Amino acid sequence: MKINIPKNSHGVEPCLALYLRKANRVITQIYDHNMSPYGIKITQFAILRAVSLMGESTNRSLQEVLVLDQTTLSRNLKPLIRDGFLEAIPGNDRREKLIQLTSSGKALFNAAKQGWNQSQKAIAEELGEDMTLKLLEVSDRVVELKM
Repeated sequence: MKINIPKNSHGVEPCLALYLRKANRVITQIYDHNMSPYGIKITQFAILRAVSLMGESTNRSLQEVLVLDQTTLSRNLKPLIRDGFLEAIPGNDRREKLIQLTSSGKALFNAAKQGWNQSQKAIAEELGEDMTLKLLEVSDRVVELKM
């Protein structure tokens, strides 16, 4: 089935990747602003949240849940481990490490939830219920395209 993407006011077909990236940058700025009092960015909060919800995780599981490549995940894990918010402990397999929150990581996550909640509320209120639900639906559908 052929989809005709409507051209913009300049007669140019918009780039889907650019549109999604622009929207993502704005949303990231909102979350990062509300995370700044806690000294973390939304990318780091997302990792803390995922580990908190999972109890403990391997790198591979975090990559799958967060849809991140190994390099990006490692870059975001390093400061969280260095600063004592996460710890990597040996798993069943010597090559595998389990990632879990430390007590200070749990405290940071619980405190930073306030900034996350502010962001969630602000974005949802601005978009409205219908658009918020559509955003979640579109995001899930786009993730399904993952190669």
